[in-house]
Formats: sequence, structure tokens, C-alpha cells
Amino acid sequence: MNIDELEIPSEAKAVFRSRGIEELYPPQQKGVDDVLSGKNCVFAYPTASGKSLLAYLAIIKKVLEEGGKALYIVPLRALASEKSDDLKRFEEIGLNVGISMGDYDAPDPSLKNYDVIVATSEKADSLLRHNVDWLSELNCVIADEVHLVNDRERGATLEVTLSKLKQVNPTAQIIALSATIQNSDVIADWLYAEHHESDWRPVELKKAIFEKNSCSLKYEDMEEKVLESRGNAVKTLCLPTIEEGDQCLVFVNSRKSTEAVGRRLSSKVGITLTEEEKEELESIADEIEGESNTSVGKNLAKMIRKGTAFHNAGLSNFQRKKVERAFRDRSIKLIAATPTLAAGINMPARKVVVRDWRRYDALLGYNAPIPIMEVQQMLGRAGRPGFDDVGEAVVVAKNQRAADNIFDEYLMGESEAIVSRMVTETALRTHLLSLIATGHTSLEEEIYEFMEETFYARQSEIWAIKDRVRKALDFLEEEGLIEVEEKEILKPTTFGKRVSELYIDPVSAVKIREAVESGKMGLNLSYLHTICLTPNMYTLFAGRSELQKYERKVDSLRADLFEDLPHERGELEEYLRALKTALLLKDWINEVDEEEIASKYGVGPGDIYNKVETAEWLLHSAAEISKLYNPQKSDKLSELTERVKHGVREELLTLTELDQVGRVRARSLYDAGYKKKSEVREAPPEELAELSGIGSTIAETLSDKEFSGEGPRDRYDKEKEEEENQTSLADF
Repeated sequence: MNIDELEIPSEAKAVFRSRGIEELYPPQQKGVDDVLSGKNCVFAYPTASGKSLLAYLAIIKKVLEEGGKALYIVPLRALASEKSDDLKRFEEIGLNVGISMGDYDAPDPSLKNYDVIVATSEKADSLLRHNVDWLSELNCVIADEVHLVNDRERGATLEVTLSKLKQVNPTAQIIALSATIQNSDVIADWLYAEHHESDWRPVELKKAIFEKNSCSLKYEDMEEKVLESRGNAVKTLCLPTIEEGDQCLVFVNSRKSTEAVGRRLSSKVGITLTEEEKEELESIADEIEGESNTSVGKNLAKMIRKGTAFHNAGLSNFQRKKVERAFRDRSIKLIAATPTLAAGINMPARKVVVRDWRRYDALLGYNAPIPIMEVQQMLGRAGRPGFDDVGEAVVVAKNQRAADNIFDEYLMGESEAIVSRMVTETALRTHLLSLIATGHTSLEEEIYEFMEETFYARQSEIWAIKDRVRKALDFLEEEGLIEVEEKEILKPTTFGKRVSELYIDPVSAVKIREAVESGKMGLNLSYLHTICLTPNMYTLFAGRSELQKYERKVDSLRADLFEDLPHERGELEEYLRALKTALLLKDWINEVDEEEIASKYGVGPGDIYNKVETAEWLLHSAAEISKLYNPQKSDKLSELTERVKHGVREELLTLTELDQVGRVRARSLYDAGYKKKSEVREAPPEELAELSGIGSTIAETLSDKEFSGEGPRDRYDKEKEEEENQTSLADF
């Protein structure tokens, strides 16, 4: 089917043609009529088979032709940015595209001005909790990577969000995009959708097992090939491909391994680069070194200069984006990554190697096989449409016995059926509170009616669901988050409604409430340790020797901590991991250098920013809860929130309100004698430019002698100064 045959505006057809799209793929042809006729659809197609185009067609039809709005829900922030950029291509034909991710305690009123809103599932859920008025205008909902309702951490949120949207906007078209999974038909049943399934790919995928001892490949069609050894499995598999001018993705099970693989191959890959590629990579490496002075940034830059890179959660957003862009531009020849890279981000390669098919599972406490679905997602990254006729995907086995098992499981086996994660206590108490707090349900029977519309109800008996719901409601009532009025009407308390809006686990809220009500809490470390003990904070890993080190530190810190040392082993380990995380945050707000923090706690820049972002959210929540139970502590918590956000001591807060001034530039300005924003504005640009980290461009931005306004922090400083003057006069 040709693009011109589609019943969509000619301007939209021109956009598709400008991207080289003239013909629909076979799976797209099968589903396009259902999409354009307004039916709900589930598309369970392999990577790169054109699912996104079908979603875009639904948006064009519903928004451009019928009016209304579209909500594009994605599981990851990186994917949100990618989809937003992609959809912005349609702005020239009248689609206004916005993006919304963090800040769950804000309804983001500006979103009503957009036709298409791209949001993570958590942000979409938070918007529902704030009852934003424009949700009633939605007539198209896209659920990208819908199979991630199976995700242990985020799956329940996606499930509840879609279940709510089905009820809030029953006439809105839902398009769900999924990987090929065993029970995509059940997803379709849940969403009252047409089910479309296919294993067609635009680039042929050849999957194989590499057995290390014999240095041989065994393909799905039973063809076998012996390779010339290059020293280890990754070198043997990747170097010939790179020498031919193509790219490789290598998946390993740990961050340490991503760096090790990239480093080991860098010298061999480096000699294959052209002079033009070397210049391009040198420029990228310089940018990465300029962005971060950590060892992670330096190591990454060193590898990039030789055409390799690593990709894991320890990288900053800036570093990850640079690596991804350079790989898409074909400058970087090899990336060694943890499996997170396979989760929806558009990063295909000529060859994919899954070196590690086991990884550490924190719940189980040992290395467990990676699910078939995840491995197939990794393998599916092989083959670049428009570049390759065939993609090669290889799983490495250490011996023949392992090779036989991997062949049966990962190459020939069917992907696991996905399951609902609404069964967990955490998910139920969090989302039931939301249902009650927003007025979505006010009777227990209405809750059961809602639950019958979830994916969970497609996999569990209603009596079992009712039993779990009842236990969750009992907890919410006992902790004062909801109350039961006459005729069994469920109402949120003021506390419960605020907790739902803040988007934190009710258990986190209860722990924070206990802390702010206590007279013991007052020092920064006690606040930081308390939020790190909540289930919303994923604490830093600590091995046995580290745990012992932090246990010894507790005695000297006891006066600064809200909770006493627990005796039960599991609780003790959780307490000490939280302490390690809190101490990292304490160093951060005391302006300890980022490299020193990374080295001291064994983390990367991405870990630091992740903990900082979560701590900022939880401290803001603590400040809001404090307003209800101990208002005197609210200002202290609000100030601590800002200090964590910027990573500064108290005296720098006013300077961080200036554009492009973070912790390093603020300290440089302060130490040079510029202690207020007005002083910076009035300073000659040439003087500012001489300061460390400022430079002429930033100096011109900062200096504005006509500036006369005062920010909130300026007024606070002025009032504080007046109070101090009054005190000194009284002393006289």
C-alpha cells in the first residue's frame, strides 16, 4: 500500500515522504484500516517493523481531522525525548507537541496548549491525580511498550493509568504497541482492542549461539560455522564486523563489564577509523570531558576517541545522549551496554552480541537467567533498516551444555506471558489511595468494579482481588489516609489527599509524618536518612565490608539520626544502605567535588543525579507533609530541598537562581565577593569573565546593570539582615 492511498491530509503524507516513507510494510498494511477507522488496537510486532507509524497515523486522524488531544505514554524519559523529537516533525502541519516528565506535584497547566502530549506513565498518572481539565479532551491514547505492564517497578502504574483512561475517556481510541509476547491477545481483550500480531521484520534477523570452547556458531536453521579466534568471544564476534565498516552492540550484565569490554576493544577498533571519524570522535570526547570531571567521564572520553563506548545507568543524561547520537551517526563503532539500552530506544546495529544471559537479581539474591522477552529485545536490535540486508544476533555460551540450553530457551523458545504487577501491596495501597483521593471511586463496591477493568482481573479470581483490596484499605484507614463515613462512603483525609498528589508511597508518607512530628529530628542528616529509608528511595548498594564500615559509623552519628539501629539483619542492611545514600547527599549539599563523591561511594554521575532528583522530590514531599503536622519544620525542609537540588551550602542559594549558574559557578562568584544576584547583575562582564567556570559568554548573560528586580531569595536575605541588625541594636 502506498502512502498516497491513505485517507489522511496531503500535508501529512508529505511529511512521511520527506522521511523516505513511500510504502507501508506488510504488518502496517494489516492494521492501518483499523487505526484510521478509530478502533482500539494492540500491535505486537518486532522491533523496527513500523509500529510507531501506526500510532502517528492515529494521532493525525484523531487530532488533525477530528479535533481533540492525544496522549503518548512511554515507559522511560529517554524514550519520551525521542518520541517528542520524532512527533515534532508534524508541527509544520499543525500538530503542537509538548512533553511532560518529572515534578509529580504539578498539574503543568501549560500542557493544555498542546495537541499531543508525550509523557512517562508516572507523569500521566500524576496528571490524572490532579484532575487536569484537558484530559476530558483526549480522543487518542498511545501506550508505547505496553508489554512493560509486566515490569516489577513500573508496570502497575501503566496498568492503572490505562484502566483509568478507559473510564475517564471511554470513547478515546487506544493504540497499544508491544513487543512480540506470548499473551498479547489478553492485552487486547483488556483494552477492548483489535489484536494484530506479526513476526515480520524489514531486515532479516539471523540468530545464533556462539560456543566459546569450539569457537563455533550455530544458527536457528542449524547451519554451523567455525570462526577464527581473536582472543575472547566478544573480540572474535565483533572485530570482523567492525573491520568491514559496520557497528556492534554488546550486552553484558554489569556496569563494570560495560567499561571493561569497551576498553579492551578500543585499541583494535581505533585502527579501523578514518581521519574524518577520528576528528568527529575527538570533538565528542572533548564535550564529554568538559561536561564532567569524573573518572567515568574521562574513561568514556578516552574510549570514544578510539571508536568504542559504554552505556549504563551510571552515565549522566548528557553523556548517554552523546553516546547514542554518535552511534546513530555511525561514528562510534561499538557500544557495550547493560540491558536497559534495549528497552525501546532506537539504537540498531549490524550485529548484536549478548555476552551475559544471567544477571544479579536482588530479590532472589543470586545471578538468575534473564527473561526470554528481554533477551529477544536485545537480539531484535540487530539489523539497521536502510543500511543492512541482514542483522546478526548472537548469544554467547561458555560450553556445549549451556549452548544447547540457550538454543532451546532463547532462540527457539516462546517469550514468557506477561503478568500484572497490581498484585503487590505497594501497588495496591498507592493506587487505591489515588482512586479515592481523586473521587474516582467512593464506595468499596466501586473499587471492585474498577479492578474488574484492570489487566489484573484478566489473570486473577475476583475473590482473591477483593481480599487483597480489603487489606490495603484497612492499612490506609489505620494510618489516617482515608476515612469511612456513613453508608460506607470512602473519603480521603487531608493527609491522604496530599500524599496522593505528592505521588509517593503511603508507607513513605507515614514514615515522614512520624519523623516530622518527632522532636528528635532537626539536623540535615536526620532528614536525609529518613527519606532514604522510605520505599521510594532506591538506596546505594553496599557489600558486606561496606555495611560493617557504616555500622561502625553509626555510634558517632547516633545523635544526628532519627531512627535507632535495628537488630533484625534485613532491616539493619536496609538501614545502613540508607545511611550510605544519605551521607552521599550530605556530601553533595556540602559542595564536595563530584569526582570525589563518585570515588568515595563507588558510583557514576548518573547515580548521583538519580539520588539527587529522588531526594529533592521526597524532601519537597516532607516539607508539604510538615505543613500539616509540624509547620515549624517546613521552611527548613524547603531550604534543604533547594540545597539538594543545586548541591550547595545555604549561602549560595540566592546565586543559583541566576540562569546557567550551578554549584560550581555559584561558588566561584561567591568566593570572588558576589554574594547577591544584584551584585552579579551590576558587575562589569569583563570582571565576571575572569572567574573560574564563567567565561565571556556566560558573563555577558549574567551582567545586566539595568537589572533592579529582587527575587524571593534576595528579599529573604534582606529581611534576615534587618532582623540581625535589630538584634544587635537591642543588645546595645
